[in-house]
Amino acid sequence: MHEESKWLIALASGEIWAFDVLYEKYHRALYLFALKLTKNPHEAEELVQSVFVTVWEKRQTVDPAKSFNVYLFSIARNRFYAMLRKRIVESYYVNYILNQDHPVTDDLEKQIEDNEINEIIQKLLQQVPERRQEIFRMSRNENLSYKQIAKKLQISENTVDTQIRNVLNFLRKELPKYLILLLF
Repeated sequence: MHEESKWLIALASGEIWAFDVLYEKYHRALYLFALKLTKNPHEAEELVQSVFVTVWEKRQTVDPAKSFNVYLFSIARNRFYAMLRKRIVESYYVNYILNQDHPVTDDLEKQIEDNEINEIIQKLLQQVPERRQEIFRMSRNENLSYKQIAKKLQISENTVDTQIRNVLNFLRKELPKYLILLLF
């Protein structure tokens, strides 16, 4: 067993010294990677801190047999993409709010915008497996409870929950890409 595996095993046990050792070993490289992504020292440091918080929170799931380096940088990359998606959505809503200067037409514009968003959601839903679409629509369109869906489809409530969460995660990931188009 190599030294890093020992640190990861200690980390999984909640040993703070192991966390400190891993932090010292990877902080600089992770910061440079984050800086390359964000182009902003403050955001890079925030990203690094966020990654290490995640490492600590998920310490029991870290596999000592796998590359910790790959795990760490994957978290950083995923956090960066999540940050970008959040910015796109925030930018969209800020622009929407700032451009509300015609009170009479606001309701019509909002209705058109809502329809466009619903169309995008429907197109995105077509990209998920049919069974998942069916479960999601039963929940959202028919207002069925997870228990009712499970009974109707003869599956477990846990499966219903997982499938709906998968659709929502997919929509959270993909929707911002399309919302930016509404700005133009």
